[in-house]
Amino acid sequence: MRKIDLPHLDRAAFAGKYGPWAVIAGASEGTGACYAEQLAAMGINLVLVSRRQSTLDALGQRLAAEHGIEFRALTADLTEQGAGARLVEATADLDIGLYISNAGADGAGNSFFGEPVQRSLNLLTMNAANVLEAVHGFGNRFLQRGKGGFVIMSSGAGLGGQPWLVMYSSTKAFELNFVESLWAELDGRNVDIVGVAAPIMDTPTLRRATEGLGMDYSTAYNPADVCALALASLGKEPLVIVPDGPDEEKIPQIQADRKARLVALAEWGKAYTAAATA
Repeated sequence: MRKIDLPHLDRAAFAGKYGPWAVIAGASEGTGACYAEQLAAMGINLVLVSRRQSTLDALGQRLAAEHGIEFRALTADLTEQGAGARLVEATADLDIGLYISNAGADGAGNSFFGEPVQRSLNLLTMNAANVLEAVHGFGNRFLQRGKGGFVIMSSGAGLGGQPWLVMYSSTKAFELNFVESLWAELDGRNVDIVGVAAPIMDTPTLRRATEGLGMDYSTAYNPADVCALALASLGKEPLVIVPDGPDEEKIPQIQADRKARLVALAEWGKAYTAAATA
């Protein structure tokens, strides 16, 4: 697998700011399980969310035994309207400090016109409406408690249009712009957000989607590395874009250019707001 040079992460400081509880939406396997492993190792308690109760229970029980954490398993279908708001309500009794949006994978090769329209609407609900609901609900709680953070798993497919991934690409682009905008709005408020334009990773989802196609999995990234990079970047960067695809040599410059543009727009917005309210 491809490797990532990981920056240092002060795990005690991370747990102090983003604990004592974290919610991981899409936690049953792959990157979600990697996030659960890494947060549990920091002593952060977990709310594990997916459609598979038994898988969540098994993961939570193992991490509780290994790290002494508490966990709660919540079943939810994030393609259903209102699922994001229900997660906020279901954790009202917990001191949540971190929300990780990790659901929303979609295999390549899906024709927009060749699939039922409901399939596209489900992706729109999962990757846009329910992300919006969860971030709005948890974000207001974080602002009230004075600290917190979000990790939004998007995709490199969101960096531009991609045929046969029309709705996936489109909704992942929404996530990237949503994160960048909130990163600027939250400046100075001690609530952090980072988006991840994830590359191809060697996950169970990828293996299932490419079974029998002869894919060389050594060209994929280790999902644990991508998760570690995201956690280390929270509070430092608006977006993490992992080099991948036909233009991967340009990715560092693309990431830098997007941040420079965002910072410039944020400064313009502050000046405009100050002038408008003067």
